[in-house]
Amino acid sequence: MAYGLMVTLMGWLVFALGNHPYFIAAALTGFLLLGPILGAGLIEASRAIEAGETPTFDASLRGLSPHRAALERFAMVLLTLAAAWLLLSAWTLNAAVGPIAPSVTASLWDDALRMMTSGQWGAWALIGAVLAVASFSISVIAVPLILHRDASASEAMRGSLRAVANHPIACAEWALLIVLLTAVGLVTALLGLIVIYPVLGHASWHAYQALRK
Repeated sequence: MAYGLMVTLMGWLVFALGNHPYFIAAALTGFLLLGPILGAGLIEASRAIEAGETPTFDASLRGLSPHRAALERFAMVLLTLAAAWLLLSAWTLNAAVGPIAPSVTASLWDDALRMMTSGQWGAWALIGAVLAVASFSISVIAVPLILHRDASASEAMRGSLRAVANHPIACAEWALLIVLLTAVGLVTALLGLIVIYPVLGHASWHAYQALRK
């Protein structure tokens, strides 16, 4: 539950700044892109349970140490992808439909949702959806591969891409479940993520095991 609480607190911190699209993007990319890394401890706990061990919060973190280099490289790829979305979406929307959103200073404590057109919101969401598909494809089983097979970051990402290519329907169903459960977390003011996030972390390990069969 501590993992879910940490994610919820981080989300509250971001949304406390206001509902400007940049802040919303930061929160969503933080969950969709960095979620696999933040959930590595949960996956390690699931691996330990399957091995007949009794995991604790500290043990779930200590189990990551032997794979620190690969996890850090994978995290950097996800961070780069997140930064690229924020930069490219702003450039694309400015070129296509004008400014992506009102200035941050003008809407920090205002309602930015009413200050953007439907076209701006649609284009912004489309770019985010493309990024989400790309990030899911390289991360669907990346962390379990790193922890279970001691794979490098590049090997783990290639393994994830192969899993998506070989099991597109199963991966699409898994992605849809993640989106729906994340939506439940959002509509419950992120409180739902206290439970949902740990469940997703444990389910990721079992999804990885199922895709291996």
